[in-house]
Amino acid sequence: MSRTPDAPEPAEAAETTEAFDRFVARLAAGPVGPEHPAAPADLGAELPSWLAQLAAALFRGQDEPTARRWARSAHTALGRLEGPVPFAVVHDWHAHAVALLLAEVSARRGGEGAALESVRRLHERALAGERATEEEWTEALGPALTQVYGYAYAYADAYATASVNAREYAMDNDYGEEKAAEFAAMYAKLNTDANARSYADANALANTRALAAAFAAADGQAFAQAYPFAYVHAYALADAERAEQTGRDERYRAACARLADGLAAALDRAANR
Repeated sequence: MSRTPDAPEPAEAAETTEAFDRFVARLAAGPVGPEHPAAPADLGAELPSWLAQLAAALFRGQDEPTARRWARSAHTALGRLEGPVPFAVVHDWHAHAVALLLAEVSARRGGEGAALESVRRLHERALAGERATEEEWTEALGPALTQVYGYAYAYADAYATASVNAREYAMDNDYGEEKAAEFAAMYAKLNTDANARSYADANALANTRALAAAFAAADGQAFAQAYPFAYVHAYALADAERAEQTGRDERYRAACARLADGLAAALDRAANR
């Protein structure tokens, strides 16, 4: 049987398979910090730490069959890049995948979409070659990240825990069933609302300036040092955390799959530029 002209040689096919297997093993090992960049030999170009972190977090956030299919498309796109992975992929991913997911979350949760839209526009400007200042990024990211972390807060779990504890306290102090239920509901709402606000404000404050500096300078190392794998988790949780607790794991995996597809598409677009 003759081999078609475009078919790879057996040795070439084996090498490609081995490279993909090493790539998958690297992602399956989980995200690591900026001091541990992924080995680039498998890809023919440097795989920067920020991308290794994003890819590993997204890989582990999906079910195994979906993750492996996605890894194949990401690996293929990386193999087509001639040279290092450009930082424009970060802006592309945020503008065309992250921003759309978060806009839907905000609309579903009755939030104000202006802050998230401001960040999306800055990423679009960066893609077009117009670099915004660090101050502009800081001004946009502060309220946007506050929203994201507020959505990502495990409100239902926290409310349930506070309610149970408050009811036990009330019953131990002879409130009676009806008064205990009223006290538990009031306490749980006040306590959980306050904790959610503190969580969102503290995380936004801790992360805004680091992200703003990285985005403004298009600095991959600075972005890696901001631990971007944590943002994958926050973005997916923002979509997964809702009033109903059932199905949360499935929603998280679906959000990771959607964000992963968006990253593969951004890599593919970079390879086609």
